[in-house]
Amino acid sequence: MRSLTQYRGTVRLAAVAAAGALLVAGCAPGGSADAGPEPSKPATTGVGSEPVTLKLLVTSGVDVPFFTALGKLFHAKYGNVTVKVESQDYAALTTNIAHILAGSNVPDLVRVPQFGNLIKDHLLTNLDPYAKAYGWDKWPQSQFATTRVGPDGKQRGTGSLYGAGPGFGLTGIYYNKTLAQRIGMTRPPATVAEFEQLLAKAKDAGMQPIMINGKDGGSVYPLQNLVMSYADDAQAVQDWTYAKPGARIDDPATVKAATTLQRWGHAGYLPADVNDIDQTRAPAAFVKGTGVFFPSGNWQAPGLDKAGAGRFGFFLFPPGEAGGPSYAMTASSSLAIPAKSTNAGAAAAFLDFVQTDPQARQDTVTLGGLVPAGPSDAPAPTAPAGSAVAATVSAFQALLKSNGLVGFMADATASIHVNSLVPQTQLLLAGKTSPEAYAAKVQSDYERDLGR
Repeated sequence: MRSLTQYRGTVRLAAVAAAGALLVAGCAPGGSADAGPEPSKPATTGVGSEPVTLKLLVTSGVDVPFFTALGKLFHAKYGNVTVKVESQDYAALTTNIAHILAGSNVPDLVRVPQFGNLIKDHLLTNLDPYAKAYGWDKWPQSQFATTRVGPDGKQRGTGSLYGAGPGFGLTGIYYNKTLAQRIGMTRPPATVAEFEQLLAKAKDAGMQPIMINGKDGGSVYPLQNLVMSYADDAQAVQDWTYAKPGARIDDPATVKAATTLQRWGHAGYLPADVNDIDQTRAPAAFVKGTGVFFPSGNWQAPGLDKAGAGRFGFFLFPPGEAGGPSYAMTASSSLAIPAKSTNAGAAAAFLDFVQTDPQARQDTVTLGGLVPAGPSDAPAPTAPAGSAVAATVSAFQALLKSNGLVGFMADATASIHVNSLVPQTQLLLAGKTSPEAYAAKVQSDYERDLGR
């Protein structure tokens, strides 16, 4: 494990040959034109010369300033294209996306974390022709695994391409360096048990051990990490997330993980009002010193660095046993082109731009906190030594070598996050459901969503 000593020198990010290898083995993509409609217009490159307003619909929070900045860069290169960024919160967009895409006021690009029935109902554009036109099919292909969907419209990691984006998320645990030192933390914990010892020390010292947003699903992150740590493997979770036939999550590892998370809540390791804290309040409280640890994603890193350069560190969620594998959730910051988009060509050009333009790739790191997507020989951005951003990038690169990157359980179906994982985890933390009932309910909701 890395020591708490700050990184020396400037950290240079790996080219996307590394990012392209991000997913667990067994999910290699394949091309198929059977999983939805072809684009309504020929897949040509370029944006033309006529004035175009490119409408982007993304999630609230860090997505807005990030994609606004990318839009300005795109406009600087293509003066006839104005990028207009609108947003909805994650839960609302997940719930309303099918209605939005089937309506009359359809965006040209939309943030799509889950595909659900969007492919089956022909609401998204098949990007395979654009991938061929721009040469994305020559890039490392595993970076597109999460946005490929099979002919059944359900199983991911195979089939045609329906999304692309500027970079990849990564989850782990941020820590306040000053508070961590006060409880005797000299290195990241080597096991879940060591992490729990640090939580107990923080509680005994009168500190809030963990700051986390239970209102909108942040508490699902440590739950999934605990599942993988206790199983000492991530394949079962990956199969479940990718909707492979026969995949199940109602197993002993999930029950044990739910038991641990519930115990953390009862012990006061989580905030008493955890279920009322959202993804805006949690990082703000953490920055102000409430919480020694903050489980979240690399998209938080730029904001933490801005709030206090060098104050916050990051480490991967610890394994169940010393020397065991570490895992982290990752997903592409995916944008899809709605089938009803009137500017599909310009939208595809934007997708290509954000993955290949040097400044866009740098902004992906410094503003979005993401590891850039794109071709293996793309320009490599930089991050300041000792920054939270540099620490997340270093963790990402380490997991690439160990094959430890896994999809989010929250992305398994279109409604599993909002309708099952969030409310069931809230009930778990409130003591209103048991770990066994939790695992069974999430599995049954999953099977309902998939029509199995």
